[in-house]
Amino acid sequence: MFNDARLRLTLWYLAILGAIVAMLSLVIYRILLSLQDSELRALGTTQRHGIAGLFARDEGTLVVQILALDAGVLILAALGAYVLAGRTLTPIEQAMDRQQRFAAAASHELRTPLTVLRGSMEVALLNPRAPEEYENILRHAAAEATRMGELVADLLALARTQHDGDLLSRDLLDLGEVAREAAESIRPLAEHKRQTLEVNLDRSLLVLGDALKLRQIVIILLDNAVAYTPAAGVIQLTGRRERHHVLLAVRDNGHGIAMEHLPRLFEPFYRVDPAWSGDAAHTGLGLALAAWIARAHHGQIAVESQVQVGTVFTLKLPAVTG
Repeated sequence: MFNDARLRLTLWYLAILGAIVAMLSLVIYRILLSLQDSELRALGTTQRHGIAGLFARDEGTLVVQILALDAGVLILAALGAYVLAGRTLTPIEQAMDRQQRFAAAASHELRTPLTVLRGSMEVALLNPRAPEEYENILRHAAAEATRMGELVADLLALARTQHDGDLLSRDLLDLGEVAREAAESIRPLAEHKRQTLEVNLDRSLLVLGDALKLRQIVIILLDNAVAYTPAAGVIQLTGRRERHHVLLAVRDNGHGIAMEHLPRLFEPFYRVDPAWSGDAAHTGLGLALAAWIARAHHGQIAVESQVQVGTVFTLKLPAVTG
Protein backbone atom coordinates (compact mmCIF):
# COMPACT_ATOMS: atom_id res chain seq x y z
CA MET A 1 0.00 0.00 0.00
CA PHE A 2 2.83 2.37 0.85
CA ASN A 3 4.59 1.78 -2.50
CA ASP A 4 1.35 2.35 -4.43
CA ALA A 5 0.71 5.58 -2.55
CA ARG A 6 4.30 6.67 -3.17
CA LEU A 7 3.96 6.08 -6.91
CA ARG A 8 0.65 7.94 -7.06
CA LEU A 9 2.09 10.89 -5.16
CA THR A 10 5.13 10.89 -7.47
CA LEU A 11 2.85 10.99 -10.51
CA TRP A 12 0.93 13.91 -9.02
CA TYR A 13 4.19 15.78 -8.43
CA LEU A 14 5.26 15.07 -12.02
CA ALA A 15 1.89 16.11 -13.43
CA ILE A 16 2.07 19.45 -11.66
CA LEU A 17 5.72 20.00 -12.56
CA GLY A 18 5.09 18.85 -16.14
CA ALA A 19 2.35 21.45 -16.56
CA ILE A 20 4.67 24.16 -15.24
CA VAL A 21 7.54 23.04 -17.52
CA ALA A 22 5.22 22.96 -20.54
CA MET A 23 4.06 26.52 -19.94
CA LEU A 24 7.62 27.76 -19.39
CA SER A 25 8.82 25.94 -22.51
CA LEU A 26 6.09 27.60 -24.60
CA VAL A 27 7.07 31.02 -23.27
CA ILE A 28 10.78 30.36 -23.93
CA TYR A 29 9.99 29.09 -27.44
CA ARG A 30 8.07 32.26 -28.33
CA ILE A 31 10.75 34.50 -26.82
CA LEU A 32 13.49 32.75 -28.79
CA LEU A 33 11.55 33.01 -32.02
CA SER A 34 10.94 36.69 -31.36
CA LEU A 35 14.62 37.32 -30.68
CA GLN A 36 15.72 35.42 -33.74
CA ASP A 37 13.21 37.17 -36.00
CA SER A 38 13.67 40.77 -34.88
CA GLU A 39 15.61 41.84 -31.81
CA LEU A 40 18.54 39.51 -32.36
CA ARG A 41 19.42 41.35 -35.62
CA ALA A 42 19.76 44.62 -33.73
CA LEU A 43 22.38 43.23 -31.33
CA GLY A 44 26.11 43.33 -31.84
CA THR A 45 28.03 40.48 -33.42
CA THR A 46 29.38 39.19 -30.08
CA GLN A 47 25.99 39.30 -28.41
CA ARG A 48 24.30 37.70 -31.42
CA HIS A 49 26.65 34.73 -31.46
CA GLY A 50 26.47 34.35 -27.68
CA ILE A 51 22.69 33.98 -27.62
CA ALA A 52 22.18 32.25 -30.91
CA GLY A 53 24.82 29.68 -30.12
CA LEU A 54 22.64 28.13 -27.43
CA PHE A 55 19.68 27.28 -29.68
CA ALA A 56 19.09 26.48 -33.35
CA ARG A 57 17.71 29.03 -35.81
CA ASP A 58 15.07 26.88 -37.49
CA GLU A 59 11.83 26.16 -35.66
CA GLY A 60 11.90 22.37 -36.00
CA THR A 61 15.34 21.96 -34.45
CA LEU A 62 14.46 24.53 -31.78
CA VAL A 63 11.40 22.49 -30.77
CA VAL A 64 13.53 19.34 -30.51
CA GLN A 65 16.09 21.15 -28.36
CA ILE A 66 13.44 22.47 -25.99
CA LEU A 67 11.77 19.06 -25.76
CA ALA A 68 15.13 17.43 -25.00
CA LEU A 69 15.74 20.01 -22.29
CA ASP A 70 12.26 19.37 -20.89
CA ALA A 71 12.87 15.61 -20.87
CA GLY A 72 16.09 16.07 -18.89
CA VAL A 73 14.34 18.32 -16.39
CA LEU A 74 11.45 15.87 -15.98
CA ILE A 75 13.78 12.90 -15.49
CA LEU A 76 15.61 14.71 -12.70
CA ALA A 77 12.26 15.88 -11.34
CA ALA A 78 10.94 12.30 -11.34
CA LEU A 79 13.85 11.13 -9.20
CA GLY A 80 13.42 14.07 -6.86
CA ALA A 81 9.65 13.58 -6.70
CA TYR A 82 10.05 9.88 -5.84
CA VAL A 83 12.42 10.70 -2.98
CA LEU A 84 10.21 13.56 -1.78
CA ALA A 85 7.10 11.35 -1.90
CA GLY A 86 8.88 8.74 0.19
CA ARG A 87 9.88 11.30 2.81
CA THR A 88 6.37 12.74 2.83
CA LEU A 89 4.68 9.37 3.35
CA THR A 90 7.18 7.84 5.78
CA PRO A 91 5.72 9.57 8.89
CA ILE A 92 2.23 8.49 7.81
CA GLU A 93 3.40 4.91 7.30
CA GLN A 94 5.06 4.90 10.71
CA ALA A 95 1.93 6.31 12.36
CA MET A 96 -0.25 3.68 10.70
CA ASP A 97 2.17 0.95 11.73
CA ARG A 98 2.10 2.15 15.34
CA GLN A 99 -1.69 2.31 15.24
CA GLN A 100 -1.93 -1.24 13.89
CA ARG A 101 0.49 -2.56 16.50
CA PHE A 102 -1.41 -0.69 19.21
CA ALA A 103 -4.77 -2.10 18.09
CA ALA A 104 -3.37 -5.63 17.83
CA ALA A 105 -1.72 -5.44 21.24
CA ALA A 106 -4.82 -3.93 22.87
CA SER A 107 -6.99 -6.66 21.37
CA HIS A 108 -4.62 -9.32 22.67
CA GLU A 109 -4.43 -7.81 26.14
CA LEU A 110 -8.22 -7.53 26.37
CA ARG A 111 -8.85 -10.95 24.88
CA THR A 112 -6.65 -12.76 27.44
CA PRO A 113 -8.59 -11.80 30.60
CA LEU A 114 -11.88 -12.29 28.74
CA THR A 115 -10.83 -15.80 27.74
CA VAL A 116 -9.78 -16.65 31.28
CA LEU A 117 -12.98 -15.16 32.68
CA ARG A 118 -15.15 -17.09 30.24
CA GLY A 119 -13.24 -20.32 30.88
CA SER A 120 -13.64 -19.98 34.64
CA MET A 121 -17.37 -19.46 34.30
CA GLU A 122 -17.79 -22.38 31.92
CA VAL A 123 -15.87 -24.70 34.24
CA ALA A 124 -17.99 -23.56 37.17
CA LEU A 125 -21.17 -24.43 35.27
CA LEU A 126 -20.10 -27.93 34.21
CA ASN A 127 -20.78 -29.67 37.51
CA PRO A 128 -22.25 -28.80 40.90
CA ARG A 129 -19.54 -27.63 43.30
CA ALA A 130 -19.06 -26.82 46.93
CA PRO A 131 -19.55 -23.20 48.04
CA GLU A 132 -15.79 -22.86 48.65
CA GLU A 133 -15.03 -23.84 45.06
CA TYR A 134 -17.55 -21.33 43.73
CA GLU A 135 -15.98 -18.69 45.96
CA ASN A 136 -12.50 -19.39 44.59
CA ILE A 137 -13.77 -19.28 41.01
CA LEU A 138 -15.60 -16.00 41.62
CA ARG A 139 -12.54 -14.51 43.33
CA HIS A 140 -10.39 -15.48 40.34
CA ALA A 141 -12.98 -14.05 37.93
CA ALA A 142 -13.14 -10.82 39.92
CA ALA A 143 -9.34 -10.49 39.71
CA GLU A 144 -9.43 -10.89 35.91
CA ALA A 145 -12.28 -8.38 35.64
CA THR A 146 -10.25 -5.93 37.74
CA ARG A 147 -7.22 -6.40 35.50
CA MET A 148 -9.35 -5.80 32.41
CA GLY A 149 -10.86 -2.70 33.99
CA GLU A 150 -7.41 -1.31 34.77
CA LEU A 151 -6.34 -1.95 31.19
CA VAL A 152 -9.37 -0.11 29.81
CA ALA A 153 -8.75 2.76 32.23
CA ASP A 154 -5.12 3.00 31.06
CA LEU A 155 -6.22 2.99 27.42
CA LEU A 156 -8.69 5.80 28.06
CA ALA A 157 -6.11 7.78 30.04
CA LEU A 158 -3.59 7.41 27.23
CA ALA A 159 -6.16 8.55 24.65
CA ARG A 160 -7.18 11.56 26.74
CA THR A 161 -3.59 12.57 27.34
CA GLN A 162 -2.85 12.51 23.62
CA HIS A 163 -5.90 14.49 22.55
CA ASP A 164 -6.78 16.58 25.62
CA GLY A 165 -3.37 17.74 26.77
CA ASP A 166 -4.56 21.35 26.82
CA LEU A 167 -7.21 20.43 29.42
CA LEU A 168 -4.59 19.63 32.07
CA SER A 169 -4.49 22.10 34.92
CA ARG A 170 -1.52 24.44 35.17
CA ASP A 171 -1.08 25.05 38.88
CA LEU A 172 2.05 26.22 40.64
CA LEU A 173 3.28 23.27 42.67
CA ASP A 174 6.37 21.77 44.26
CA LEU A 175 7.29 18.68 42.27
CA GLY A 176 9.35 17.48 45.23
CA GLU A 177 6.27 17.29 47.44
CA VAL A 178 4.30 15.51 44.71
CA ALA A 179 7.12 12.99 44.25
CA ARG A 180 7.50 12.44 48.00
CA GLU A 181 3.80 11.59 48.35
CA ALA A 182 4.04 9.20 45.40
CA ALA A 183 7.09 7.51 46.94
CA GLU A 184 5.26 6.91 50.22
CA SER A 185 2.40 5.22 48.40
CA ILE A 186 4.86 2.89 46.62
CA ARG A 187 7.02 2.19 49.68
CA PRO A 188 4.87 -0.77 50.91
CA LEU A 189 5.43 -2.53 47.57
CA ALA A 190 9.18 -2.04 47.88
CA GLU A 191 9.20 -3.24 51.49
CA HIS A 192 7.26 -6.35 50.47
CA LYS A 193 10.18 -7.26 48.18
CA ARG A 194 12.70 -6.20 50.87
CA GLN A 195 13.86 -3.37 48.61
CA THR A 196 15.34 -0.10 49.86
CA LEU A 197 13.61 3.04 48.58
CA GLU A 198 15.81 6.09 49.06
CA VAL A 199 14.29 9.56 48.59
CA ASN A 200 16.49 12.63 48.18
CA LEU A 201 14.56 15.65 46.88
CA ASP A 202 15.69 19.27 46.94
CA ARG A 203 13.32 21.94 48.16
CA SER A 204 11.35 24.34 45.98
CA LEU A 205 11.22 22.29 42.80
CA LEU A 206 8.55 24.61 41.45
CA VAL A 207 6.76 23.77 38.19
CA LEU A 208 3.46 24.55 36.50
CA GLY A 209 1.38 21.45 36.03
CA ASP A 210 -1.34 19.02 36.98
CA ALA A 211 -0.48 17.51 40.38
CA LEU A 212 -2.48 14.31 39.80
CA LYS A 213 -0.93 13.65 36.40
CA LEU A 214 2.61 14.40 37.57
CA ARG A 215 2.07 12.14 40.56
CA GLN A 216 0.97 9.46 38.11
CA ILE A 217 4.31 9.75 36.27
CA VAL A 218 6.25 9.21 39.51
CA ILE A 219 4.00 6.30 40.47
CA ILE A 220 4.58 4.66 37.07
CA LEU A 221 8.35 5.06 37.21
CA LEU A 222 8.62 3.84 40.81
CA ASP A 223 6.21 0.96 40.23
CA ASN A 224 8.28 -0.19 37.24
CA ALA A 225 11.47 0.09 39.29
CA VAL A 226 9.97 -2.09 42.02
CA ALA A 227 8.70 -4.65 39.48
CA TYR A 228 11.97 -4.95 37.57
CA THR A 229 14.36 -4.79 40.52
CA PRO A 230 15.12 -8.06 42.32
CA ALA A 231 14.49 -8.59 46.02
CA ALA A 232 16.79 -6.63 48.35
CA GLY A 233 17.58 -4.18 45.55
CA VAL A 234 17.93 -0.42 45.88
CA ILE A 235 15.70 2.22 44.28
CA GLN A 236 16.60 5.90 44.43
CA LEU A 237 14.28 8.85 43.84
CA THR A 238 16.14 12.14 43.47
CA GLY A 239 15.11 15.63 42.44
CA ARG A 240 17.05 18.77 41.74
CA ARG A 241 16.91 22.00 39.80
CA GLU A 242 19.32 22.55 36.93
CA ARG A 243 19.24 26.03 35.36
CA HIS A 244 15.79 26.44 33.82
CA HIS A 245 14.58 22.89 34.42
CA VAL A 246 13.57 20.57 37.23
CA LEU A 247 15.00 17.06 37.00
CA LEU A 248 13.41 14.09 38.75
CA ALA A 249 15.25 10.76 38.49
CA VAL A 250 14.29 7.20 39.42
CA ARG A 251 17.32 4.90 39.55
CA ASP A 252 17.42 1.17 40.26
CA ASN A 253 20.02 -1.59 40.29
CA GLY A 254 17.79 -4.11 38.54
CA HIS A 255 18.20 -6.19 35.39
CA GLY A 256 18.87 -3.25 33.11
CA ILE A 257 17.68 -2.85 29.52
CA ALA A 258 19.60 -3.70 26.37
CA MET A 259 20.43 -0.78 24.08
CA GLU A 260 18.27 -2.02 21.18
CA HIS A 261 15.10 -1.80 23.29
CA LEU A 262 15.53 1.80 24.47
CA PRO A 263 14.12 3.58 21.34
CA ARG A 264 10.81 1.64 21.63
CA LEU A 265 10.52 1.67 25.39
CA PHE A 266 7.79 4.32 25.45
CA GLU A 267 5.60 2.64 22.83
CA PRO A 268 2.25 1.28 24.10
CA PHE A 269 2.37 -2.42 25.07
CA TYR A 270 6.08 -2.72 24.32
CA ARG A 271 7.80 -5.01 26.81
CA VAL A 272 11.46 -5.90 26.93
CA ASP A 273 10.85 -9.19 28.73
CA PRO A 274 7.46 -9.86 30.35
CA ALA A 275 8.97 -12.68 32.40
CA TRP A 276 11.17 -10.27 34.33
CA SER A 277 8.33 -8.42 36.00
CA GLY A 278 6.61 -11.49 37.38
CA ASP A 279 3.48 -9.36 37.59
CA ALA A 280 0.58 -9.75 35.17
CA ALA A 281 -0.85 -6.41 36.36
CA HIS A 282 1.63 -4.50 34.17
CA THR A 283 -0.14 -3.87 30.88
CA GLY A 284 2.73 -2.21 29.04
CA LEU A 285 0.96 1.17 28.92
CA GLY A 286 2.61 2.86 31.88
CA LEU A 287 5.69 4.32 30.22
CA ALA A 288 3.71 5.39 27.15
CA LEU A 289 1.26 7.20 29.39
CA ALA A 290 4.07 8.79 31.40
CA ALA A 291 5.77 10.05 28.23
CA TRP A 292 2.52 11.62 26.95
CA ILE A 293 1.90 13.36 30.29
CA ALA A 294 5.45 14.71 30.29
CA ARG A 295 5.07 16.10 26.76
CA ALA A 296 1.73 17.65 27.71
CA HIS A 297 3.67 19.56 30.40
CA HIS A 298 6.28 20.67 27.81
CA GLY A 299 8.77 18.22 29.28
CA GLN A 300 10.26 14.85 28.45
CA ILE A 301 11.37 11.55 29.95
CA ALA A 302 14.81 10.13 29.14
CA VAL A 303 16.15 6.69 29.95
CA GLU A 304 19.65 5.33 30.44
CA SER A 305 20.33 1.69 31.16
CA GLN A 306 23.03 -0.93 31.31
CA VAL A 307 22.34 -4.64 31.45
CA GLN A 308 22.99 -6.22 34.86
CA VAL A 309 23.78 -2.74 36.27
CA GLY A 310 20.50 -0.86 36.39
CA THR A 311 18.28 1.77 34.84
CA VAL A 312 17.61 5.45 35.42
CA PHE A 313 14.54 7.35 34.16
CA THR A 314 14.79 11.14 34.23
CA LEU A 315 11.77 13.45 34.07
CA LYS A 316 12.66 16.95 32.84
CA LEU A 317 10.16 19.80 33.23
CA PRO A 318 10.41 23.58 32.82
CA ALA A 319 11.13 25.21 36.15
CA VAL A 320 9.32 28.20 37.63
CA THR A 321 11.36 30.91 39.35
CA GLY A 322 10.05 31.17 42.90
